[in-house]
Amino acid sequence: MVASWRSITIALIALLQSVIGCQFYPPGEYLRFVRVPEDLGVGEEVLIIDVFPRNKLMLTALDKDGDADYFTYRDLNRTTVSLLLARSLEDLVDRDKPQNVLKFKLTCDFDNEEDVVTSSLAITVYVEDVNDHAPIFQNAPYHVAIEELTPVGLTVFKGIHATDRDKPNTPNSDIHYSITAGNEKGKFGLDNSHEAYLVLKKPLDYDNGDREFVLIITAT
Repeated sequence: MVASWRSITIALIALLQSVIGCQFYPPGEYLRFVRVPEDLGVGEEVLIIDVFPRNKLMLTALDKDGDADYFTYRDLNRTTVSLLLARSLEDLVDRDKPQNVLKFKLTCDFDNEEDVVTSSLAITVYVEDVNDHAPIFQNAPYHVAIEELTPVGLTVFKGIHATDRDKPNTPNSDIHYSITAGNEKGKFGLDNSHEAYLVLKKPLDYDNGDREFVLIITAT
């Protein structure tokens, strides 16, 4: 009796598939969103998708040509595929005009011997920036000449500047400056940690050895 019920169940599933054709699951879902870090490794998994029955699965762009080229897929079994990263994402968000959204669609075909049934699932991938670039100072080293009678509190140099290649205008691209060596006498300071404006904090005395300072500025 158990065996006959199983046979009936299998027959019903086969009949249902022949009517529906290729189908993404859950039924009625036509759009999928997923977030991935920019440093996701090539070949790593992005998404698991249930789609069956199928003869062929294709990846095609939606908004921009080439978006689909960042991905590929691998069959896990007859009902499930694994969406994989095919190209590095790190050249997308770390540019002057970052792109952090990729849109494409998966289209599956199933030939039921009477007609080819097609179904599609649109996928939007949000690429999240990772703080993976160290700041680089521009036009360093810096040389500054200061008069001995320069008033305390005066900004003596504004040319200290560093940049990094993380996504612009995000916390990952924020740079903090500090004097980490060479300022044992406390003669100098920075206007604030975000603006590396060098400020004279104590009077200079040439006769007492205030002739040259080698300051180490660190950007993090």
